[in-house]
Amino acid sequence: MTDTNTTNTSLAGKMFLYESPELLTTETHGSMGFTPSTRPFEFARGARVVPLTMIEFGSAIRSYPIIFSNLETPTPLAVVSLLDDDNMFVNEEGHWDPMSYVPTYLRCHPFTLAKEAGGQLAIVVDRDAASVTEEPVYPFFTNDEPSEQTRSLMQLCSEYEIERQRTAEFCKKLVDLELLAVMQATHKPEGTEETLADYVAIDAAKLDGLPAETIYELHKAGFLSASYLHLYSLENWRHLMARRVSMGKAD
Repeated sequence: MTDTNTTNTSLAGKMFLYESPELLTTETHGSMGFTPSTRPFEFARGARVVPLTMIEFGSAIRSYPIIFSNLETPTPLAVVSLLDDDNMFVNEEGHWDPMSYVPTYLRCHPFTLAKEAGGQLAIVVDRDAASVTEEPVYPFFTNDEPSEQTRSLMQLCSEYEIERQRTAEFCKKLVDLELLAVMQATHKPEGTEETLADYVAIDAAKLDGLPAETIYELHKAGFLSASYLHLYSLENWRHLMARRVSMGKAD
């Protein structure tokens, strides 16, 4: 699960879970809009991980292991699948498990933010999303202005982007302090051992061994609590395995 490409900063690049991302304009999308899907999270069925921001850790630790995408340019990720590309939190009807936190990255869909050539952020829509239609219940635009529903999603995307940037600062600090390491999640049924995933996480011993002044700096920035929430979340590997077994996906 290391080196997962989930960064969505350039329209020229791939956007995780977005099939046909386009800059939202009245010229191209003036007649289009949203029609609520009967299977709202079907687009995430094949995901093994979902991006998270630091502020979401407190909610996400109830359900998911929180890991990082890689050692060099890490992004926090909620693990939603084990051993295959089958999201265990999307049910047969395409709905998210009602008892589990839904990451903001998914709630922003089919919108997101991307950088244009000049570096400015622009709203992007996934034209091939199931909820995007030519005969919408809720149009993207009303009188050439974003509709109420569009403005609501744009606000959510803006809030997500603010938290994403703060999370990037957190991740950069982890890299600067060399706190990340490659680890392994294992399952040991009846004396055997099965590798569930190789993943990137904070080395707890390195974190605890930091100088007191560095610990205090992390605390002031809000990074220390996020670090420990991440470490607590790693207990969820066994919960994921139990979920997999209960779903009939393992012995």
